[in-house]
Amino acid sequence: MTAESGEAAEDEGAPSGIVFDIQHFSLHDGPGIRSTVFLKGCPLACRWCGNPESQRREAQLMYFTHLCAACGDCVKICPRHAMRFAENSVRFDRSRCSACGACVPACLRGARSVSGKSMSVGEIHEEVRRHWRVFLQSGGGVTVSGGEPLAQRDFLTALLIELHDEAGFDTCLDTCAKAPWPVLERVLPQLDRVLLDIKHVDDEKHREWTGSGNSDILFNAQRLAESRIDVLVRIPLIPGFNDADADLCAIAGFLAETGFSRVELMPYHTLGVGKYRALGKTYSLPVSARPRTPEAVGILKNTGIAVEVQGTA
Repeated sequence: MTAESGEAAEDEGAPSGIVFDIQHFSLHDGPGIRSTVFLKGCPLACRWCGNPESQRREAQLMYFTHLCAACGDCVKICPRHAMRFAENSVRFDRSRCSACGACVPACLRGARSVSGKSMSVGEIHEEVRRHWRVFLQSGGGVTVSGGEPLAQRDFLTALLIELHDEAGFDTCLDTCAKAPWPVLERVLPQLDRVLLDIKHVDDEKHREWTGSGNSDILFNAQRLAESRIDVLVRIPLIPGFNDADADLCAIAGFLAETGFSRVELMPYHTLGVGKYRALGKTYSLPVSARPRTPEAVGILKNTGIAVEVQGTA
C-alpha cells in the first residue's frame, strides 16, 4: 500500500485517520502487552497534558532546539522559508510552516519531526497484527488512545470493526468521554473494555483547567456504568486541581454513587514539558509540584473503591 504527499490511501472506502504515534509493547493501557494507537485531536486542552501534540488534529512540526546544530540545511530546503539564520542560530517562523516535513530528513541530529500522519484502517491493522502472538500469550490487544479518539468518530468506528470484529483482537478505548453519548455508544459493541478518565466533578473547575465543562463526561460515565462493558476509571492526580481532600472526596462520592468499584491513579508528571517547547508553547504548571498520592489512595479506599497507582504494580 502506497501513499503520496503524506496522505495514506483509503482501504476500500474506509476513512483515513490522523495518527501521531503507534506504541508497541505498552504495559499501562489495558491488560497484557498491547499496541496503543494514538489519534490526533482533542476537545480538551488540559494544562498538564503529557501529549500536547495530540490536541490539534492537523500535522505539526516539532522543533527540539537543544538538538539543533545550526547547520543551516533546513534553511536551504524549507519550501515556505519558515527557517532563517539570525545571530548564529536558526529561527523558526511557525506561521509559515505547513508541516510538510521536508526539513526532517535534512536534519541529521533529529531536531525536527512531524507529529501526525494520515493512515488507513488497513495500514494500522497491518502494523499491529505483527504482534498478534504477543497479544495472545500475554492477554493483551490493541488500545486506541489520543488525544481523544472519539474526535475522529468515523475512523474510530471503522478501525474498531476491523480490529475487533474482523481480526478478533481484544480492543480497548482510552477516552475522556467528551462527546455526545450516541457517539460513544456506537463503538461499544466493538470494545472489550474502556479506560475512562475522570478528572474532576466540579464543572467550573474542570472548565478552568481543561478548557471545557464536564456535564457530558459525567453523564457518559453514568451510562457506561449501566452498560455491561468492563470500565476502569483513571484519575490523573494533578496538584492544585484535584488532589485536595474536598476534590478527592467529591470524586470518590461520584464514583461510589455511580457504581464504579476500581480506580487507577495517574500521578502528575512533567515528561511532556519538552514537547511544549518543541511546539512553541508554554507549559503553565510548576514542574516541581508533587501530587498528594498517599492521601488520594486513602480517601478513595475509605469509600470502598479498589485503588491502583500507575507505575507501582
